[in-house]
Amino acid sequence: MGRPSKFNIAKKGHRTKAELEEAAKRENSLNAYDPIELADIPDDLDDIGQQEWLRIVPLLEQLPISNLDLTLVKNYCQLVGIQTKAYEQMQEVGTYDPDRNVRSGPYMVYMDCHKELKSLCNKLGLTIDSRMRLVVPSESEQKQSVYDQFGVDADD
Repeated sequence: MGRPSKFNIAKKGHRTKAELEEAAKRENSLNAYDPIELADIPDDLDDIGQQEWLRIVPLLEQLPISNLDLTLVKNYCQLVGIQTKAYEQMQEVGTYDPDRNVRSGPYMVYMDCHKELKSLCNKLGLTIDSRMRLVVPSESEQKQSVYDQFGVDADD
């Protein structure tokens, strides 16, 4: 299994021509899959999940996701709905049940959703680190000098 793959442009260090060519083949194969179908919101999402679908799916179009990732996106939206409801319940009952000397049910659900969402976000490219592995900078961004990036003049 190993580490998650990065696009060639995001890799650091020395790579042989053969390694770069093999990685380029894998990158190009991402475009061979049918893009994710955005028009149909899954019927079994609750209202919060549907709102999250409408918010996140257009953003995901910018990443190399496909219909193969549909279940991950749907699970992400379901978990956002469950976590939001658990948070609302947690506000009412608190995070700790002093009578039984345990954490409250809504708190446990909230934290379980948090852990699962963290995992799904990494898989879908919804974190800064995971996007750094996925997003390929445009040609103009690649050619931008340090002087241009930070507004430093040559005489500074």
